[in-house]
Amino acid sequence: MKGKKVLITRSEEDNKSFREQLERKGAEVIQLPMIQFQLSEELTVIHQQLEQLETIDWIVFTSAKTVEFFFQIADSKGIKFYYYPNLKIATVGEKTKLKLEQLGYRTNFVPIQYTAEVLAENMDENIEGKRILIPQSNLASNKYFEVFKQRGAIPVPVAIYETLPVYYSTEELETVMHQKIDYLTFTSGSTFEAFYQNMQHAKVEITAEKIICIGPSTAKVAEQNGNAVSAIAAPHTTEGMIKAIENLEDYV
Repeated sequence: MKGKKVLITRSEEDNKSFREQLERKGAEVIQLPMIQFQLSEELTVIHQQLEQLETIDWIVFTSAKTVEFFFQIADSKGIKFYYYPNLKIATVGEKTKLKLEQLGYRTNFVPIQYTAEVLAENMDENIEGKRILIPQSNLASNKYFEVFKQRGAIPVPVAIYETLPVYYSTEELETVMHQKIDYLTFTSGSTFEAFYQNMQHAKVEITAEKIICIGPSTAKVAEQNGNAVSAIAAPHTTEGMIKAIENLEDYV
């Protein structure tokens, strides 16, 4: 990967680790954050759910960012989770699990494959009738809720933060994209959508760059916008994305 130019588009605050991993591999990293996060202004629903945690059987976290915002809200309300010994937590992915552990909590279930769909299919064999609190972004996909419902569970989704696109001027985009980038990396559907909107507005085309996606849902967004995906990470992590790039390099 030495000397290869890799564009990373995840939020500025989340770029550091991914950038450092790539740089250790010898890549030249170009940062162009495409999304940013902010706590939702309207938190009435999550406050109501926190006030009746005794009715919740599981909390599902699909990202480290969701963990961060959820416990920020819970701490502001003075919630003590040791009062709810029967409450269980499920997380999608090791990074989400690690974030939870850093805050002093543990997860009861992590799916083998890091997707919400696999989690919904396999979490708790006795899930029927149980209420599942799902804090999430305003842009989160709700498709996997149907899996919970088919199994007889009761998903309770609550938007607690907003994922917002970052916009760039035509000059800024041209300056970046004219650097003959080798790989474009996307860690969520929202990063690709924001990137695509920026490119469309600036009338800059994706040409020879290879698109690397962290998972199938991100790849689907890219493909729906008419772009071929060169590789999907396995596992669905930034480490998996780097491995995917290395595999492509081996075939060059």
